[in-house]
Amino acid sequence: MQLEEVLIHLGLNEKQAKVYLAVLQLGKGSVPGISSKAGTKRPTTYLILEELRKRELVNLLPNKVKILYTAKSPEVLLEEQREKQHMIKQNMPELMAMFNEKMEKPKVTYYQGENNIVKLYDEIFKEREIMFYGSIASINPEVYKKVERYLDFVKKEKLNVREILQADEKSLEFKRQNESENHQIKIVSEKRLPTDNMIFGNKVAIITYKDEPMAVVIESSDVVDTYKSMFEMVWNSIS
Repeated sequence: MQLEEVLIHLGLNEKQAKVYLAVLQLGKGSVPGISSKAGTKRPTTYLILEELRKRELVNLLPNKVKILYTAKSPEVLLEEQREKQHMIKQNMPELMAMFNEKMEKPKVTYYQGENNIVKLYDEIFKEREIMFYGSIASINPEVYKKVERYLDFVKKEKLNVREILQADEKSLEFKRQNESENHQIKIVSEKRLPTDNMIFGNKVAIITYKDEPMAVVIESSDVVDTYKSMFEMVWNSIS
């Protein structure tokens, strides 16, 4: 890497780097001499020398005849970098806190027991679009009785519901009785779906009825996008 490029990486602009190198090479010099060495115009060279003086990279030498400039040690640039690094380290915790605050973190909520699962269904059917895959046969009978009312709600409000169901007797009967233009149902054969899975809004719900009704709800756009992609792949593969 050329010295000029090194100086640019250390925070000088191209013209400042040229002028500073010229002063270093000359040891000391007047504006005309430095201008000639750096290949910059005199008025520009003077302005740049003043900029470098403010950054303590050059000094003015007392001279009765003409103004002379001399270079200060390049270690000044190294010290500038140390100060910047120290400042970044000092403020990094606050900067990272701001960064993490804006990062979406998946929010996980647990539901346990029949009543809480019914409350979850109440939340699910507030959405206009719902994707479901699982088995009607796996749903707890008591829970099913309480949420069955939403089948009429889907028809009345014309919610966009799509379901992929396991090929069991109850699921096939459910399809015959409830399928409509806005409530589409597909049956997947030779697949066991032991949990019920719902994609709604910015959330995914995974419900199991083994032993005691229990659900995990994950709120995350990334998780939802993944589940939606998986759902669409299966949906499109079923004739």
